[in-house]
Parts: sequence; structure tokens; C-alpha cells
Amino acid sequence: MKVELIQLEEDRIRFLLSGATAAFANGLRRACMSEVPTLAIDEISLYDNTSVLFDEQIGLRIGMIPLQVEDLDLFSEPEECQCGGEGCPGCRVDFMLSVEGPGMVYSRDLQFTDPGVKPAFDKIPIVILGEGEKLVIEGYATKHAGREHSKWQSGTLCGYKNLPTIEIGDCSGCGKCVEVCPRKVLVLEDGRAKATNILECSLCKLCIEECDAGAIKVVPVLDSFVLSIETSGCMPVKELVARASDGIRKRAETLDRKLAELS
Repeated sequence: MKVELIQLEEDRIRFLLSGATAAFANGLRRACMSEVPTLAIDEISLYDNTSVLFDEQIGLRIGMIPLQVEDLDLFSEPEECQCGGEGCPGCRVDFMLSVEGPGMVYSRDLQFTDPGVKPAFDKIPIVILGEGEKLVIEGYATKHAGREHSKWQSGTLCGYKNLPTIEIGDCSGCGKCVEVCPRKVLVLEDGRAKATNILECSLCKLCIEECDAGAIKVVPVLDSFVLSIETSGCMPVKELVARASDGIRKRAETLDRKLAELS
């Protein structure tokens, strides 16, 4: 198996995975979305809400705010904590929100008891408060994975596709394939079509349908995949992919051990 980096930013990565199966590529995608735990606001208590939004809408907006943690490994999931899930500093982070209008209430107004926990983005709008309107909330965040609820989803935009190969035979140079290509992969050069950036090809095969001469072949490489992973902002994307890969390895080792015991 070979990994080739294509693009890397703080919250997104794109890489080429060669010598792998579709099952492995999809497993990595699913692990990034649903198997990497993070902190999210779990329960709240609304003491005062005179805004225009119902309590349920306020709770939904607050629950979906991604949280950053300096050291995620300091926290346990409630079911695995020594307190048995009753709530302690090892599995729960309390917060408070107390704002009076007029003005916009932002995610930065959430105040957590642990200084190592904060919203991933400061300017996520929650609600606009008018003159004299108040919003007073207490609650806590817990650690879970995306399989429990989308608010614990560390990876958001996670997908993969086969690496395409584009072969152009006896081209008449009509340019129809260039016009129809949505990703601008094809260009006309010296009177014939040419593929420029194959990685951008989505395998839609519109160029094949448009080519009257039948000169274009688009074939996927079955053991090579282009993966695109993006985070919610809760952690750097490099950490997300590393944790997802480590989780796959641990589950595979556990399965191997269980099968060995049965045999």
C-alpha cells in the first residue's frame, strides 16, 4: 500500500491511496466520520430564554457547535469512565452561557470550566437578542463518536473515488468533449483533445457520450483511490486521519484475536 499526498491544509487533506481495496478506502472514510471520538455539548439546562427562538432550537444550535480540545486523551467516554457515567471531570466538561441583549450571541460566549476546551470557531451565530432579552444556559459536554450522533462527528466531508485513466485515440479535434467536461480536465492542444489534470476527473464519462468518433476511454484504476477528508474543526485533519487509521488497526487486531480464540 502506498500513500501520496496531494493537498494538505489545517482542516482538509487529499491523498492518493494505491494498492488498496475499495473496502479499505471506504472503511477509512467511515472511520473518519463516525469512529473518531470528540467532545460535543450533550445536555443543557435553560434558566432564561426570552429570545425569539424556542428552547429546542437553541439547544440544537448549541449542540452542533464543534469544540476543540487541547488534549482529547485526557477525557474518557462516560461508559468507560471510572465514575460509571455519573459525571466527573474525567468525562464531562461544564459550561455556562449568560448574555443579555441587544446583540448577537456567538459561540465565543460559551464559557467552559476547562481552559483547554473552546469552540472551534468564535463567530458561529446562535441567536439575536433584542433590548432586554436574555439567554442563560448551563450544561456539559461529553466525549463520544459520530456513530452516536452527528454532533460528535469529527469528519464532515469525507469521500473517495477511483483514480481515473483517460486514453484519447484518433481525435478529430471538434472540441465537444472539452466543452462538456464539468471539471475542465480536457483541453484542445495542437488540434486534438488532451487530459491535463486527471486527478480532477469525476468519472462522469460525459466526454465519452459527446465524442462522435469514440476516441475517448475513461477507465478507473481499481486498486487506487483519491481520498478527500475534511474535519468539523474539532481537530487538525492529520490527527483525524491518524486516529481513524489507528482505530481500524485496533479493531482488526481485536477481530484477529477473537478468531484465534474460537479456533
